[in-house]
Amino acid sequence: MVTPIAANPQQSAWRDVWILAVAQIVAGSGAFLALTTMILTLQDTGATGLAVAAVTVAASLPVVVLAPVTGRLADRFDSRLLMVIAGLIQVAGCLLLSTADGTVARVACVVLIYAGTALGMPVRTALLPAMVTSDDLPRASAINQSAAVVGSMIGPPLAGFAYHAVGSAPGTLRWASVGFLATIAAGLLVRTRRGKRMGEEHPAVAPGPRVPMDGLLKIVFIGIAAAVAAISAVDVVAVFFVRDTLEASAQTYGLVMATWPIGMVIGAWAQAKLAEKASDVRLTAWLFITLGMTAAGVVMLAAVGSAPWMVPIWLAGGILNGADNVLVMTLVARRSPVEGRGHVAAVMQAWIQGALLAGYVGAGLALTAAASPRLIILTCGVLAVVTVASITPWVRAATRRSEENVTAVAIPDRVPQPQE
Repeated sequence: MVTPIAANPQQSAWRDVWILAVAQIVAGSGAFLALTTMILTLQDTGATGLAVAAVTVAASLPVVVLAPVTGRLADRFDSRLLMVIAGLIQVAGCLLLSTADGTVARVACVVLIYAGTALGMPVRTALLPAMVTSDDLPRASAINQSAAVVGSMIGPPLAGFAYHAVGSAPGTLRWASVGFLATIAAGLLVRTRRGKRMGEEHPAVAPGPRVPMDGLLKIVFIGIAAAVAAISAVDVVAVFFVRDTLEASAQTYGLVMATWPIGMVIGAWAQAKLAEKASDVRLTAWLFITLGMTAAGVVMLAAVGSAPWMVPIWLAGGILNGADNVLVMTLVARRSPVEGRGHVAAVMQAWIQGALLAGYVGAGLALTAAASPRLIILTCGVLAVVTVASITPWVRAATRRSEENVTAVAIPDRVPQPQE
């Protein structure tokens, strides 16, 4: 039986789900267009690798640092107003970036852009369960996941084309700022609301102590972050592994990398159907099984002798990644108190982004120490396998406690909704 700890509507608002998805595609394309353009600019102007790394870190750091603030804002204030504000921050940051001169100023503008992203992410994550029923939540999560992937796929190649077609970074960045208008439009068009002005159906957090985190979610976040820290290092090493170790072309590298996001979309939709009727305990168990399979895939990756053999492993990794994202979104929506979903979503995103940064830094240090890409990948895979195996007893204990709580207290399959 599904454990609906947080209330969901009685009828799904698919119009709002699709508005949010389209906005995420357009705004995501704008974000990756701006970031890729900035990296290309730094490379063309002879900037050091440290400057490029600083821009990359600046794109992730706001999500980690601002999580305590953005999560509380997402729960206290009108979600539609927050989306408009997030979009305005992104537009302003992008326009300032188009006129910025010098690495420090550019990094500061990237931080501003992704501060808007840091605000918008928990708002969207918390808003999605308020749009759909419990049964439709996995499918809505798959739509959301697919939108994020499509946006990330469109942005970088669009940046490469626009950078040369427009002829200047400022012109490309001004076009990128247009993409962020989609977030503002979503805030104006979406009818579902939560926060201070929503009333009792989706209440705001009252001033006071933080919303307590569900025990099972704590274990899930810790486990995912630990595994991601090990696995994400492969993203940094992959280009050196394909180009130098396997002696493949840049085109081959691009084709191999493209299979991961394709797999994410496949995995998200496949998992959406399977997750509709599954209990929280089953979802958690399957989540860590897929993490273990991903870790094992990284170990296998270290053994390949040519780039074509990477394709099935990389595609499988993307499929498992997409499935994981749907599982996590479903668990967060089910096990978060409705008044604290924004806070929980912000904490989750901070853990994952922090783990990604740790993995990137670790991989960079390993490459600086002249470690071979194959050895780094093998080490990452082994560490990920050990991490998942080590946390498995905690997962079993947490799921056992969750089952005992469900058995002790009868929880209905639907929570009655107050009528306006």
